[in-house]
Amino acid sequence: MDSPSQKLMISLVFCLAVFFSASSASAESVLVRELCRATKVNPECVAALNPDPRAAKATSHLSLGEIALQIAAENTTKRQELLDQMLVDPNTTSSWKPVLKTCKAHFETAAMQFSTASRELGLDAMSANYEVWMASDEIVACLAFMRSSKQDIPPLVTSCNYVKTLVSIGDAVTKRW
Repeated sequence: MDSPSQKLMISLVFCLAVFFSASSASAESVLVRELCRATKVNPECVAALNPDPRAAKATSHLSLGEIALQIAAENTTKRQELLDQMLVDPNTTSSWKPVLKTCKAHFETAAMQFSTASRELGLDAMSANYEVWMASDEIVACLAFMRSSKQDIPPLVTSCNYVKTLVSIGDAVTKRW
């Protein structure tokens, strides 16, 4: 049987482990809050970063910045995949297809630029910032092409607006670190 001092020691170790993991989690959420406050889209930033467990595990501003840019690249790729699905969907309006095809290429390039920015952040924040703004230019070009084609494609507009949120996050990351 365990002695009372052994039980006390085990209880103390358990309590300390719970305490330090809770304080670590709250410090990590502080990093996300700080980053998101630095953007023009605070609630959207929190919504974009919080679902990804990597953001909660970030231990520094730099690691959170790299993770945020990786999330931006991944989510832009997911939006590109949505465009792929729309292109093959027989119910998609045929007049939308040239716009979707062009914008798919813009989303692919934007995703690569976010990915490059993530790798560059710790080495050259100015270059990373340039990559983020090049990603923004891709989304602006997509929207301009849609307008010039006289098309209104709500799912595409939504995707572009979401990527603009990711650009705002990327801009805050690259200017801060």
